[in-house]
Amino acid sequence: MKLVISEKDNAASRIADILSGGTSSSKRVNGVNTYRFDDAVVIGLRGHIVNIDYPSEYDDWNGVEPRDLVHAPMEQVVTGTRIASALRGFSDADAVIVATDYDREGELIGVEALRLLEESGLNAGVYRARFSSLTEDDVKRAFDELEEIDYDLAAAGEARQKIDLMWGASLTREISLMARRYGENFLSVGRVQTPTLAMIVDKEHEREAFVPEPYWEVGAMLGADEEFETEHRGNRFWDHDEGLSAYEGLGETATVISVVKKRSRDRPPAPFNTTAFQRAASSIGYSPARAMRIASDLYTAGYISYPRTDNTVYPDGLNLRSTVEMFRGSHFDRYASALLERERMKPTRGKKQTTDHPPIYPVSVAEEQKLSSDEWKIYELVVRRFFATLADPAIREHVRSDFDSNGEPLKANGTRIVKKGWRWFYPYRSVKEVILPDLEEGAVLEVVSTEIEEKETQPPGRFGTGRLVTEMEKRNLGTKATRHGTISKLYSRGYIYGNPVKPTKTAESVIDTLEDYAPLVTTPDMTAELEEDMSRIAEGELVDSEVVEESREMLDEAFRDFEEREDEIQNSLREGLRSDREVGSCPDCGETLVIRRSRRGGRFVGCSGYPDCTYTLPLPRRGNLIVTKTICDEHGLHGVKVVPNSGRPWDLGCPICNYEQWKEVRERKEAEAAKHLEPGDTVSEIKGVGEKYSESLAEAGIETVSDLASYEEGHVEGLPRGKFRSFKRQAKKVLETGAQQA
Repeated sequence: MKLVISEKDNAASRIADILSGGTSSSKRVNGVNTYRFDDAVVIGLRGHIVNIDYPSEYDDWNGVEPRDLVHAPMEQVVTGTRIASALRGFSDADAVIVATDYDREGELIGVEALRLLEESGLNAGVYRARFSSLTEDDVKRAFDELEEIDYDLAAAGEARQKIDLMWGASLTREISLMARRYGENFLSVGRVQTPTLAMIVDKEHEREAFVPEPYWEVGAMLGADEEFETEHRGNRFWDHDEGLSAYEGLGETATVISVVKKRSRDRPPAPFNTTAFQRAASSIGYSPARAMRIASDLYTAGYISYPRTDNTVYPDGLNLRSTVEMFRGSHFDRYASALLERERMKPTRGKKQTTDHPPIYPVSVAEEQKLSSDEWKIYELVVRRFFATLADPAIREHVRSDFDSNGEPLKANGTRIVKKGWRWFYPYRSVKEVILPDLEEGAVLEVVSTEIEEKETQPPGRFGTGRLVTEMEKRNLGTKATRHGTISKLYSRGYIYGNPVKPTKTAESVIDTLEDYAPLVTTPDMTAELEEDMSRIAEGELVDSEVVEESREMLDEAFRDFEEREDEIQNSLREGLRSDREVGSCPDCGETLVIRRSRRGGRFVGCSGYPDCTYTLPLPRRGNLIVTKTICDEHGLHGVKVVPNSGRPWDLGCPICNYEQWKEVRERKEAEAAKHLEPGDTVSEIKGVGEKYSESLAEAGIETVSDLASYEEGHVEGLPRGKFRSFKRQAKKVLETGAQQA
């Protein structure tokens, strides 16, 4: 029997279907799907079913010094117990073929599965099937040309696991304990995560430190057969009087001094690698993590090539014409037909060329109705990018016209696309065209209107998620397979929000403290060095244990910084984190309103002047609460954003505005519910009062709506407090309505 191991169940199903010619059958083993044909069994894992962790005696945060984790032993822990059990049942296989994704993680996942089989007595040949797409041709070729397991590649992946565990666990505990942030409120620190967060925080500080400078722009609208805008050749006037002088000096006409036209070639884009794909997907509304999830599904379904790649050069063996031809008769027929008219297809080439996987490109034709809306948009993006890399350059014409108006120089720049070229295939990068009328030197034009406008210089822009991935790649932070996950983790930890990305006060406090007292943890140099070392492990140039030990030495240095500056770090963290719960000033007493937690676990906005001031505002019970920098114009409070454990984040906004809106909706609903009631009606007529609540009310002497409205002895046993208050408000509304009518 041959055992084939794939990374996921859906990949296992597809591989079995291809190799069997559609005749495979499925059978569940220990609750796990297996697919069988001839003498072969294909089983899908669930990614990593074995993880690296510390022994249980290191779980106690208060009983184990964080620094001890740096040199603590690590152990393999089976996390996918059902799959592991099913897998061990095939240890009598005659041959094992690993068919997981071909990268560090995929190779390690395969090696982890082999270890489990070997522990159960496996004594068989082990082979590797490597492919870049789950198409029939690629899968069959891979199984016809089986290779050996790349243990160096797997070792690089395992070294990453160990290094990330020791960095994350030891530093997270150290910082959290110093800040007294326990339980769900712990402060996460990571080898890649923290330098990435530092980039975001530093950019925010750069924006905050930016001092805008005023300047003035002078322009005129000129008229020929059609009107067009011009600007003063001085562009920005930093002195108001100079700008005003230029504005007042403009005459009633302007003479064309020169007209210069030139054309430029707009080269097609390079093929998609992972980073370029994530940035393009971000431009059409998909976060890097979401884009990669969709791309992975399209890969497994056999529609696109493997989406985790650094390569931007198509391999010589890729038949480009054949790939384009398969789109004849499809949704993309006219684009494919246009490309096929060319005698020769010469694709663009990017700067990075690797041999593991090709760039991301379509490998089969998908039908729109068979994909979800999101899947189709990502698939179309990949198809159009592929077409664009084979297309002609776009041609742009640029026109520069200069004018003189009463001695003041004006200029106008126009641009238009003369030939769309690749832009016809790939419409995602729009170019703003400015069309100028045909002008001749010496022509005199009417000055239709003039303008002087005061403006300010703008601070540097924040990182969008697409640009953030690019910056991470430039600084060698993480890998193509991990960068999107790092960004997602920063969102889920409550360190960042929005897109473009904004840091929370918690993020600023953590990064400011670490940059001041333990900068090694926040700079990209350290993690970039480790990334290079892990690449050398994959190439067989370094041993994984050497790199892990090097990482321990770096951590020891970081902990020396912590120990030398412990008091300063603690004070800095606690002082900074105190502000991350503050939302503004109390409208009743002027003290600070702070997000607090009740004894029962609920959250609310409460006044720091308690018990003298008891002002409170309700907050949602679930989800991470982030105090944003947006301030309410009416109440002066910071907005609050809610990040749930699953689902999309949402803006609660100003807590006062939110509470007032909630009260308004509640009162409207209660008024509607009270419309049909009369004071003498029994309480059972009130919406929501069933038999059980009626009995509890009756025991308190409340039988009618009027009784309930006038009840003054507080809460009634047997009713939730919120329900009782709602019922009583409805009853009072009935009496108020009756009094108004009278």
